[in-house]
Amino acid sequence: MCCDFDGTLAPIVTTPGAARLPDGLRPVLADLASSLGVLAVVSGRPASFLAERVQVPGARLFGLYGMEEWTGGRARARPEAAHWASAVAGATQRLRAGMRAEGVWVEDKGLTVAVHWRNAPDRGAAERDCTAAVEALASETGLWVEAGKFVAELRPPIGWDKGAAVTELSQELGLATVAYLGDDLGDLVAFAAAQRLGGLAIAVTSGAETPRRLLEAADLTLDGPEAVAGWLTQLRDRIVS
Repeated sequence: MCCDFDGTLAPIVTTPGAARLPDGLRPVLADLASSLGVLAVVSGRPASFLAERVQVPGARLFGLYGMEEWTGGRARARPEAAHWASAVAGATQRLRAGMRAEGVWVEDKGLTVAVHWRNAPDRGAAERDCTAAVEALASETGLWVEAGKFVAELRPPIGWDKGAAVTELSQELGLATVAYLGDDLGDLVAFAAAQRLGGLAIAVTSGAETPRRLLEAADLTLDGPEAVAGWLTQLRDRIVS
């Protein structure tokens, strides 16, 4: 079982740092982690953030779209991603200097940098400005753009994503099949990986924000993190005796 974090396990919040697991979900995840071949969280968040927020014994935590994993008490980045740290740092400085519009926030994730406009008074105008700035920096630095809900992110161009993380994890552990739950465009590659393994791609919806491509690619849909918590609890109750 592999899950995204924001919008899947945890409700989306206006301040990203305030994201938390719902009450009562952690023991359910712990039971699943001890009963399934693996329980993994694969997120665009840094691995250190996941370690702080998830705290489920036995869970595997992959941050930055799988480019780093929390292991041995610290985040370990893939070497090819770490090579781009200075380019990301430079892009972060320039975005923070240039993106000062109301409601726009630049998030430094270490090996990636994201520009959020969810809280902007005029989301359309903010999206145009933020996207243009991110794409200009991508052309200049060679970093890749990762698009999401009211966010554009610059990340190392290493050809590693959530789908690659799910595939490598399944090979490492010899998994027969995988279910993946996610709510945004970055989860599409993980959907495809799960389906190639004969498993399920489960879209978590958030009303009009849900990308149509995500719904079209999914085998099953759940209506928000509350429905995810209920579905995982039912699964736990069926397999844990």
